Amino acid sequence: MTFWYSDRSWAGLCTLLVVLGTCPGLEAAEVKDSLEVVSGTNRSAAQTQEKIDQLSRETRDLLEEYRKLKDGSEYQAAYTRELEQLEQAQQAQIEDLQRQITQARVTRQRIVPLMRSMADALEKFVVLDLPFHHEERIGAVLQLKQRLNEPSLSVAGKFRLLLEAYQLEQAYGDKVEAWRGPLQFEGEQLSVEYLRVGRAALYFQSLDGESSGYWDAAGQAWQSLDPDYNRSLAQAMRVARNLTAPQLLQLPMPGPGSES
Repeated sequence: MTFWYSDRSWAGLCTLLVVLGTCPGLEAAEVKDSLEVVSGTNRSAAQTQEKIDQLSRETRDLLEEYRKLKDGSEYQAAYTRELEQLEQAQQAQIEDLQRQITQARVTRQRIVPLMRSMADALEKFVVLDLPFHHEERIGAVLQLKQRLNEPSLSVAGKFRLLLEAYQLEQAYGDKVEAWRGPLQFEGEQLSVEYLRVGRAALYFQSLDGESSGYWDAAGQAWQSLDPDYNRSLAQAMRVARNLTAPQLLQLPMPGPGSES
């Protein structure tokens, strides 16, 4: 078979071949460039997102730190207010204690002379009182006065001793007591039984029960009793010693200035 080609045909064929030969290469380059652009865009977007995430984390961290600082600041402010209130309360207590110390000093300056005066009054009272346990009671008061002058004894301790002495003397007024002891009567030294009815009356009776007497507070001396009272007085002494049951007894109760 015979083919005929003209110059125009050959030129067109060459042009077609060139087009067919060069078009696939151009398309591949364009696709590659597009892929590189997309890949670069993705990388840029990823980097941008990573920066956004990092900034978001930093923002959260800063916000959390701010909240902690704010909470700490509020706690510190509350703690500071509490310390200020505590300081004010302590200052008030210090001022109150200082006032108490000042008052205690003033009280001490006043109470020490007062206690000495009370001890002197107690001594006079015992001397002028019914003469029961006289030496013992006067000795106790003298010892009390000596203790009140001791610088090593606190004011509270001195005041306690003074109160105890007064309470002891007060207790004598509520008791009925009988005991045996010596008595100087009408120029003779006797051994007698004593009977004390509180601070109202003080009697004596000889051991044989034949003679009795009472203390005359007005005359500050012992006086004889009518022998008719001997039996009642002896019975009263038994009651005072708890040797017999309490009972109603008739005893002379001399008043101031009476003679029998």
